[in-house]
Amino acid sequence: MQGQSTGGLCGRALCLLGLAAGLGLAGALASSPVPAQEFVMKFATQTANDTQTEFMRAYKAELETATSNRIRVDPYASAQLGAAPRQAEGLRLGTIEAAVGPAELFVGIDQRFQALALSGLFKDSDHARRALLVPALREAVRDLAASRNLVLIGMNLFDLQEFVFTTPVTSLKGFPGKRIRVLASEAEQRAVSALGGSPVPMALPEVLAALQQHTIDGQTTGMPVYSAFRYYDTSPYLLDTHLWALVSISVVSKIFYNRLPPELQKAVVEAGAKVEPEVTKWSLARDAADRQNWTDHGGKIATLSADEQGDAVRRSTESVEALLNKNAGLKELYEKIRAAAKSAL
Repeated sequence: MQGQSTGGLCGRALCLLGLAAGLGLAGALASSPVPAQEFVMKFATQTANDTQTEFMRAYKAELETATSNRIRVDPYASAQLGAAPRQAEGLRLGTIEAAVGPAELFVGIDQRFQALALSGLFKDSDHARRALLVPALREAVRDLAASRNLVLIGMNLFDLQEFVFTTPVTSLKGFPGKRIRVLASEAEQRAVSALGGSPVPMALPEVLAALQQHTIDGQTTGMPVYSAFRYYDTSPYLLDTHLWALVSISVVSKIFYNRLPPELQKAVVEAGAKVEPEVTKWSLARDAADRQNWTDHGGKIATLSADEQGDAVRRSTESVEALLNKNAGLKELYEKIRAAAKSAL
């Protein structure tokens, strides 16, 4: 009996020692540093080798460094994550964490995003770039993004609008009968119709084949797209009408943003603010290179006569007024942007 009692005591002692050791180990684990959690930001755009992909490249480098790689940025160019409607849906659902594109590309989320692309806002590229720095303009766009569960992290001028055609068009008389690819925004469709063309909403990945097959006769966007996708081979006749601006906005899904701890939320916003001026400088240099590339490959550049340019401005501006009169929210945002732009003249 004594042997059994001593063994029992020893067994209990060993159990208690084991429990104490286990608790000590647990305490040590609890007090040791927890490995940093990695977050992945899929960053999407429709285009390639332009201002938008440069923003993604610079942003990736800045954010990964600032967060010691706690956030990894995976860029997806050339619509790898789908066309504009699919990217907009991904942002809403949080399956795509970030995207960059012309503001009007996000009309599937809110029609007011096309306000930045309406005629009558900017005199030229330099004016547009100055206007984008006006706090009131940025606040208006930031508030719009926030109302749709998006976080604005950057704004850059992509280009002023230009047309390209498969056959020469050098005056407004050449527009009637031309099928012209546009973004899905009502503003672009109305403006092209006002000039006499037939607008055809189409996703960017489909445009080149449509031009080759003569399903469409031209499109409207900016030189960065025309140069990067080598449109000089299919539609080498560029008409520089610069009737509205193409402003790229970079946004992050609030679903993803809300999952981040406060210090990483701060880094996500600050990284965009830091790289935006760098991207603007890059785009200025790239604009000259793109135009040289266009003409080096046989592309032509034409402009309207002064009288016709004035007529085109009048027509496109009137088409904007008709749109604003039926959309109070869009009109309110447009007026805020226009007032901010006037302050930057």
